[in-house]
Amino acid sequence: MPIELTVEQRDLQAALADAWSDHAPAQDLWSSIRELGLTEIPFPEDLGGAGYGVKDASVVMTAHGRCLGSSPYLSSVIMAGLTLLHAADDEGRREHLPAIVTGERRAALVCGSAIVSSSIDAELTERGTLLLSGRQDVVLDAASADVLVVVAHTASGVELGVLDGGAAGVRREVRESLDLTREFASVEFAGAEAVRVSGPQLAKRLDRARSLLMIALAAEQVGIARECLEMTVDYAKTRQQFGRTIGSFQALKHRLVDMLVATELAEAAMLDAADADRFDDADLADRAASARVLAGRAAMFAAEEGIQIHGGIGFTWEHPLHHHFRRAKTDQLLFQDNDVHVDSVARAMLGRVRAASV
Repeated sequence: MPIELTVEQRDLQAALADAWSDHAPAQDLWSSIRELGLTEIPFPEDLGGAGYGVKDASVVMTAHGRCLGSSPYLSSVIMAGLTLLHAADDEGRREHLPAIVTGERRAALVCGSAIVSSSIDAELTERGTLLLSGRQDVVLDAASADVLVVVAHTASGVELGVLDGGAAGVRREVRESLDLTREFASVEFAGAEAVRVSGPQLAKRLDRARSLLMIALAAEQVGIARECLEMTVDYAKTRQQFGRTIGSFQALKHRLVDMLVATELAEAAMLDAADADRFDDADLADRAASARVLAGRAAMFAAEEGIQIHGGIGFTWEHPLHHHFRRAKTDQLLFQDNDVHVDSVARAMLGRVRAASV
């Protein structure tokens, strides 16, 4: 199957490039996202969505990464929304997803870096609700979220709960972050009561949701890499040194080509994984891990090389490159670091080699 965007996805890509071309890093995009109906993309029509998939949402995430807009699209629509869609029971989806789908309510996913794990403990009450206790650090957009979707642990296993961000027993504190365009917070529960929305085979469903979240994050990293590459190419065409544009020097040509190759490879891996409906859980996890590693490396490499090639101006506070570097590094640390995903890819490749040799 060709690894490329459809005509409709390319039209969306062009429309977002036009709509967000003048947005500066950290500028709020949420009103624009809602007006364009982008919050509805990855959800089924019976829940108020547009009936499209993760690949369409990845187009939005790539554009979001290019302009480094500030919005809860990743935290609310992708992380919390897709987790509810794939891991909650039918009643939980019908009750809590429609407001997230329209963007009326912002949500945040409280969980550990592996999604299925967290630092939150829960006790199942006689009413079937969850009493939450514990503290989870580094939760994206948690301080301003209207709804908290919580992965918690009980004596019998993992559970999924939903509660209002301002509910009794919830304490949220904004934390200082490397990424100045996004908000991270710690969330502490002290007997807070949450609605239990755990669907069947929850741990398995959370693993699939994790794969989808990593694919969307990889799309944003591809957008960062692409923007850094294009900014650096434009600069190399105009900056002169020793009477020549610096882009004419062979050493810089090689560095720019290396940036392009890394970005193209990451985009191909991301687009391949984004056709998620074609893959079973194990295959999707392997492809998501590959996309996550390649996109994370491409974003960091492009940001670092872009700063170096820009020279002195690349290190200044006023230039946008430092924002791209900060976002690239922060994204690279979400959902576990690269070593975990490299190991996952390596195990999958070795498994295929062994299976082929039998």
